[in-house]
Amino acid sequence: MTATDGDRPRSEALCQILRRSRTFRELAPMEAGIGWPLPVPVLQDGAPRVYVRLPLFVMRPDPAGGADLFPPFATVALDWSTGRLAEYTDLRFKEPERSRREWERPVGRFPHPAVEGLSTAAYLAERARLFGLYDELFDGLAHGRPPARAWAGPFGELLRRLLEPSLAPYYRRLAPRFLGRHLPEER
Repeated sequence: MTATDGDRPRSEALCQILRRSRTFRELAPMEAGIGWPLPVPVLQDGAPRVYVRLPLFVMRPDPAGGADLFPPFATVALDWSTGRLAEYTDLRFKEPERSRREWERPVGRFPHPAVEGLSTAAYLAERARLFGLYDELFDGLAHGRPPARAWAGPFGELLRRLLEPSLAPYYRRLAPRFLGRHLPEER
């Protein structure tokens, strides 16, 4: 799995390549959506390395328009440097204390209020911009440097606008420090 998919941001291309992969087709339901990336920076043999954790959730289209969103049922981790699959975690298996019914009920809708007024082209442009900022983050972390201060404001604003509010609690559970820093809870 390589991330050379045209001129789109690398993180966006990784999502598209994952979606077309045999692994994804075998493990995820047809209506599965791929959520926003979550960084997993680690030190391996003294060198920084970055993995991209992607939440997978069911996104069931509504004939009247939009789609119902369900809680993430799994995560996939990809190696940022190679694009290769590093881990697949089925949350229904990993967290057996959670009720099975949790995954059977929708928790929200898409489009959500912050984006429902956008044209498709405007939404896709905002989405590509956020993926471009993710690329800056992952590239910096892969070289052992956090992103510049000027990066955080635009990233947080776009993430707040584009992340489905109904899925935010699940993202906070998967990456509490990252979301706490870039998408603090409103009080």
